[in-house]
Amino acid sequence: MKIEEAGKNKVVSDTTDPVAAYNEFIREFRNEEGNYIYRQQIQEMTVEGEISLKVDFADVIKFNPDLARKTIDEPKEFIVAGNRAVAEVVEIEDSDYAFTTRDFFIRFYNMAEGETISLREIRAEHVGKLVMLNGIITRATEVKPLLIEGFFQCQNCNEIMIKTQEEGRYNPPHHCENPGCGRAGPFKLLTEESKFIDWQKICIQERPENLPPGQMPRSVTILLTNDMVDTVRPGDRLAVVGVLKSIPDFSQKTSGKLATFHINMNTNYILPEEKEFESIEISEEEEQEILELARDPWIHKKIIDSIAPSIYGNEDIKESIALLLFGGIPKVLPDGLKIRGESNILMIGDPGTAKSQILRYVASLAPRGLYTSGKGTSAAGLTVAVLRDSDTGDFTLEAGALVLADRGVCCIDELDKMRKEDRSSIHEALEQRTVSVAKAGIVATLNARCSIIAAANPKFGRYIPSRSAAENINLPVTILSRFDLIWIVRDEPEGDSDQIKAKHILRLHTVGVAEKEAPIDKELIRKYISYAKQNSKPVLSEEASKRLEEFYLEMRKAGETSDSPIAITARQLESLIRLTESNARMALRSECSIDDAEAAIRILKESLKQVGIDPETGKYDIDVVMVGTSSSTRSKIETLMDIISEMEVENKGQAVSIERVIEKAQDYGMNREFIERNIERMRQDGMLFQPKAGYIKRT
Repeated sequence: MKIEEAGKNKVVSDTTDPVAAYNEFIREFRNEEGNYIYRQQIQEMTVEGEISLKVDFADVIKFNPDLARKTIDEPKEFIVAGNRAVAEVVEIEDSDYAFTTRDFFIRFYNMAEGETISLREIRAEHVGKLVMLNGIITRATEVKPLLIEGFFQCQNCNEIMIKTQEEGRYNPPHHCENPGCGRAGPFKLLTEESKFIDWQKICIQERPENLPPGQMPRSVTILLTNDMVDTVRPGDRLAVVGVLKSIPDFSQKTSGKLATFHINMNTNYILPEEKEFESIEISEEEEQEILELARDPWIHKKIIDSIAPSIYGNEDIKESIALLLFGGIPKVLPDGLKIRGESNILMIGDPGTAKSQILRYVASLAPRGLYTSGKGTSAAGLTVAVLRDSDTGDFTLEAGALVLADRGVCCIDELDKMRKEDRSSIHEALEQRTVSVAKAGIVATLNARCSIIAAANPKFGRYIPSRSAAENINLPVTILSRFDLIWIVRDEPEGDSDQIKAKHILRLHTVGVAEKEAPIDKELIRKYISYAKQNSKPVLSEEASKRLEEFYLEMRKAGETSDSPIAITARQLESLIRLTESNARMALRSECSIDDAEAAIRILKESLKQVGIDPETGKYDIDVVMVGTSSSTRSKIETLMDIISEMEVENKGQAVSIERVIEKAQDYGMNREFIERNIERMRQDGMLFQPKAGYIKRT
């Protein structure tokens, strides 16, 4: 509501005495039902031991627009007056509580339209005004006591002086106030008699989804005091109401202040966003449109066809992305164990197969999407960095991409180009959905409850079908096993398909749109996902549970004999449950049907066909992904080691010729390339060593 509109034809009280004006507002304001809501809130404060009265600023505008305008323009005076008014009303309600507590605060939220600004819009005109900012916390210091009223004792005559401390600066007396002394010190601070309050400094940054392309994110330092400290942590999204103040910049070269200033905020109220996607507003008309869409029997196909419509084909990948965007239901078990609801997807593909385009589209489509590329990403940039605060010298935590994408989607491109030690930092986030840090005396765990979709190129430039997925993928199996679905995107020449693809690309470059338009508008899909996440919590029906159980047992049965490969593990069963819930959520259902289970089974089988099959036997073998070698390959490697062992015994413990090992191993059905490749791998792993050229020996 605009303040100018609120005061039309309304008689308002005088604001020459702001304490009286706020006292009247707290006692007399009634909501639409006629309840004295702030009187009731003060009664609850005295019972619950709280010191802050939370006031909707729109109510102040309705009751007294002049008071609202002056509070915005002269916040220092009027907020102090509001605090006094709260104390006066508390004293009427409960004088004992007012006497023991003394300090009370008025906290504003839901500011007027013109007073809610983005970090990028902060200008000199806003300094000294009451405004509301929205952002995401990137850094937070520890909570410290802040001196606001110091009791100083003169060390010469023991005179005690009370001096108020302003702007957080330590300010002792200049000289003794005793007429008989008058000396300039020394003075001792009597800490027990002095008055301290809790103090914390946080840094908020523009939200990734609001950042203009090619721009550096803007940030502002926020100062929290009293009951607002320790209510938020890095990665949290929040709205902050407070007074902007300017502080001179400091020159490191001249060790002096500059004429330029930076902005800080003295906080009046901090409001963390509790809901997952509160930032997306959905009107009543849009809600009706969403509910109408959910009733469409073809809703799944429409959503899948609306994902990256300008990219030809890749239907299975688009379906898996749709499931990832909607997500499953996270669970907390009675013993405190948490089971993730978010899925992870990995795309391994030949160059030029639109992997990066898909990732960028997902980052723009997800209500909280964040894109990062492997080569320019460090472990600290992905997870959390420990930095030294420039003012205090203390170490603070700064949130990385996975923490900033909490409750959203983090897209990591060029995963294979990341340094090995940096890439290992995402292990915990992939499965536990947290990021832990233990550096410089700071031991902390931050939330990273995001879905991860990553893309990488094959090890040899192009995917080689005759080799297993683990051999083609230049990533450790510890990371591969944590992805729910892995897709191989191959670029194979095929006449009809190539012609359709060429026409599709040419049309995009000439007409500017795809041949088939997206059935659902991009902005509506974002709101549909947001609505589904907030309102749909599907549970597995008995039929769906039974179907998933049948599939799991059927796949496991194939691996019961000693030499058979294991098709799937319990980790894939959990993936199936997540995908089933996501499929039901896509139609805003409250229960997962057998059709949802079938859809999840189909998509998992399609993924396993690409990466979970032993190329030698053609059978499902999850060890290809989970361990890095298939069951049949491991059996051959064991045979190869036995051959080397036997030959060493025959050679009286001396090194054996590689050529002789190859000849003997070929009698067991192994080809030369396989033998040479695995001898080299065992040498790199430290199982074999080469005392001289052409000879090997076990370590």
